[in-house]
Amino acid sequence: MGKLCPLCGPKMSAFCMVMSVWGVVFLGLLGVFFYLQAVTLFPDLHFAEEKDALDNKLMFSSLSKVESAFAEKANQCWIAAGMYFVTLIIVFWQNKFNTASVFYCIIHLTILLLTFCPPQNIS
Repeated sequence: MGKLCPLCGPKMSAFCMVMSVWGVVFLGLLGVFFYLQAVTLFPDLHFAEEKDALDNKLMFSSLSKVESAFAEKANQCWIAAGMYFVTLIIVFWQNKFNTASVFYCIIHLTILLLTFCPPQNIS
């Protein structure tokens, strides 16, 4: 099986690597905070609005819905962090491939240069 061509260049792979590391850290921590049911994240939970028939006020039927919503958001954050981690692995491989291919190109060019233009002794 031949070598696969690079999917992205060295600058793009470095940028995507930094963004992937940030995504894994940020979404991993956000998932932990959702799992711990941080109060400041409560507005990010979405519920089906239920109206009380007597006074038409919005209310939540039970604490279990809130807990399940926090757990669902935590799982979503961890899945997204895992996807960023897979992206990090791919981009890391691309970065290594780009470095290796540049190194091999320099070696081949040097060999070609020395073959066709041998160094001359200056006396």
